[in-house]
This record gives sequence, structure tokens and C-alpha cells, in this order.
Amino acid sequence: MRSVRIFLSVSIFITAFIGDYLVFHSRYSNSFVYRALTDNFIHASIGFLSALLFFENILVTRQAWLYNVIFCTIVASLIDIDHFVVAKSIHIKDLNNLKHRGFLHCSSLWFAVTSILFLYSYLHRKLNIYILTFMLTIAYTSHHIRDANRRGLWFYPYGHTQPIPKYLYITVLSILPMIFVYVFQYFKPQSKDTVVQYSMLA
Repeated sequence: MRSVRIFLSVSIFITAFIGDYLVFHSRYSNSFVYRALTDNFIHASIGFLSALLFFENILVTRQAWLYNVIFCTIVASLIDIDHFVVAKSIHIKDLNNLKHRGFLHCSSLWFAVTSILFLYSYLHRKLNIYILTFMLTIAYTSHHIRDANRRGLWFYPYGHTQPIPKYLYITVLSILPMIFVYVFQYFKPQSKDTVVQYSMLA
């Protein structure tokens, strides 16, 4: 329904806008733990809402819908786990003094991985992998674009872009799932299998 799509798009906008305030301008923002947990929750929330908006326009089984929405939400959140890899520690002091970004924040890496999955699923008509590819794409783009408001996008080996203005990045996040819907429908492989089989990736 159009009203649901509008509601979800506006929800993404509001979540990103309020989320930035909660992370950086609330009375608790001086706490690194608070900022980290709240920031990660906002990433997960935007990933969740983006997946809902995507599937508002894509017909799949209830099981496929559930698996994929959960998967997208988790990936959008877990991207920040590379902070521990860079810090080589789980201590707050080390996590608060990172010298560079982790590999999961490299947009080039995710683009390469999802491009390979996209081509494989398209050529071999694997609709389950095709849907999974879009969940990964929604998860990483929503996370990276939100982070880009502060640090830009990282395209190895070319470096970082300029930071993306706040209202521009929030607007992009709000409409990006719909753009992915059009791409999904245009290249959609013909297959009756709509349930993601994660064992196929092993």
C-alpha cells in the first residue's frame, strides 16, 4: 500500500534524524558506551525499516520475509564489529582511540562481494541468493551512508569522499530501498524459490 510505503520512508527519515541527536547531542553523549550502543541501535533500526520498505513492494513468502528482515537488521548492526578488529581489544579505552576504519566500513569491499553474488544469482537464476544480495546491499549502504555524514564514504584504494550533508544523507536513506526495488524487479531471475537457504552459502 502506498500509505505504508510513505509511512516507512518517513520513519526512516525520523529515525535517522532523532538518532543523530540522541547519539551526539543528548545529556549522555559524553559517554562512549552510550554513544556506541545508541549508534548501533540506530543502524539496526534503519536496516530493519529499510528491509520492511523493500518488502512492501516485493512479493515473497512469510518465512522469506521474516528471515530476510532479521538478516538485514543484524548485518546493519554487526558491521561495527570491525571496531574490535581494528582495536585488537575489547577495552573501551582502545575502542575510543581507533586510528583508522575497519574493513567492514569499506564500501568497495561490500560492492565487490554483492556484485559477485548479484551476477551469480542472476546468471544461475537463484532467487534466494538474489534476495539475500539485496538484503546485504541495503544493510551496508544504510550503515555506510549514515556514517558518511561524519567521515565520508571509503572507496579503497581511492580513499574517502567528503562528508555527506545531514539532510542529504537522511533523504537518501529514506528513498534508497525504493530504488533497490526497481533494480530488483528489473533484473529479477525467474525462479519459484523465494526462501533464503543460508546453507547454500556454505
